[in-house]
Amino acid sequence: MDFGMTDEQEMLWKTARDFVTKVCPPETAKRWDEEGVLPDELLNGFADLGWFSLPFSEQDGGEGGGPIELALIAEELGRASFDVAMCFIGVLIPAMTVFRWANPEQKRWVREQIMTGKHRLAVAISEPETGSDAAALRTSAVANGDRYVVNGQKMWCTGGGQPNTTIAMYVRTGAREPKHKGLSLLLVDPNAKGVEIRRTPTLARHILGTTEVSLTDVEVSKENLVGPEGEAWTVMLSNLELERVLLSGGYVGAAQATLDEMLEYSKVRHAFGRPIGEFQALAHAMADLQVEIDSARLLTRRAAWMLSQGMSCTREGAMAKLKGSETYANAARLGMQVMAGHGFSTESVMSFRYRESIVTTISGGTSQIQRNGIARSMGLRTY
Repeated sequence: MDFGMTDEQEMLWKTARDFVTKVCPPETAKRWDEEGVLPDELLNGFADLGWFSLPFSEQDGGEGGGPIELALIAEELGRASFDVAMCFIGVLIPAMTVFRWANPEQKRWVREQIMTGKHRLAVAISEPETGSDAAALRTSAVANGDRYVVNGQKMWCTGGGQPNTTIAMYVRTGAREPKHKGLSLLLVDPNAKGVEIRRTPTLARHILGTTEVSLTDVEVSKENLVGPEGEAWTVMLSNLELERVLLSGGYVGAAQATLDEMLEYSKVRHAFGRPIGEFQALAHAMADLQVEIDSARLLTRRAAWMLSQGMSCTREGAMAKLKGSETYANAARLGMQVMAGHGFSTESVMSFRYRESIVTTISGGTSQIQRNGIARSMGLRTY
C-alpha cells in the first residue's frame, strides 16, 4: 500500500493547512465557539476553494475528488477544532446524499445553492426517544393531496438554526412495523409555518450549534421528497461509510493538534529545574498518544482508500470512527493533565479541546454502536 500523497493531494493538503493557519487557527475557533457564531468567512472560504463541490463529478459541476481528498481536508480542519471540521462535513454529507437520490430539479438546486456555498443543509434524524436506534423514529408525514403534513419532534439537529439552511429530515410516511420500512426523506424549510426551532445549550460545538425542531401540522410539498417514498433507510445508509471516514479525519486532526499544543507547553514549562516534558511520566504518555493518533490516522486512511477503490468499508469505517473519537477524547484528557492549572483556565485552548472532545464518542454513532458493528462483522450478534 502506498502511504504517500499524489502531487494534487499534496497541494490540497497544503492549501487546507494554510487556510486553517490564516482563517481559523485554534484560538479563533475557540473565540467563535464562545461567541456562538458561524462566521461568513468560514463557509465562504470553503466555497471559494471549491470544497463543497469537490466530491461531485465534473459532469455534475464538481471536481471529481474522492474520499482520500475529503479526509485530508477534514483532518486539517480538525486542527482548528472538530466543530470547524463539522462545518464542512455537516454540509457535504447531506448534500451528497440528497444529490445521489435527487430528481433533476433537486440536483439543480444542489448544484446552484449548496455547491456554491449560498445555502447549506442540516440533517435531522434523532428524536427525544430515538438516537442510536435511528429506524425507530416517530415523526410522521401524512400524505394530503400534493403535500405531506408533518408532526413530531427532532433533537440534535446540528446547524438547524443557522440562516440559509434547509433541513434534510427523516420522517415516517408508512407503518411503524417493520421499523426499517416506511421511512422517507423530506427537505423541510425551517421557516415554514408550524416549525419551531430551539437551540440546545451544550458544553461545546457552539459554532454550528445543535437544535431541537418541533413540527406541528407543517405542510411540505411532495416535490421535496428525496428518493423513493418509504425507502429512506437505504438513503440514510448510502453515505454512512464516507461520513464515518470524514468524522474520523476530523478527530485525528483535532487529536494531533491537541498533542502538539501540550508538547509545546511541556518544552517551555519548567519544574524542578527542567522542562516537564523530560519527566518520563509525561514523555511516555505523550509518546503513547502519538502512537494512538498515528494508528487512528492509518485506520482512517485505510477506510478512505477502500472507498476510493469502490470497496465497502463498513467494518473499517467503524474501526476508524471508534479509534479516532476515543483518541481525541484521551488526548484532551492528557492535555489537561500536562498543562495542569493552565489547561483548567478557560482562557486556554486546551480547555476548549476538553469541552469539545467529550461528545465525539457519542455523536455520529456512539462508541458502543461502532463496537456492535465491528463485532457483527466478526460473526457475533450483540443485540
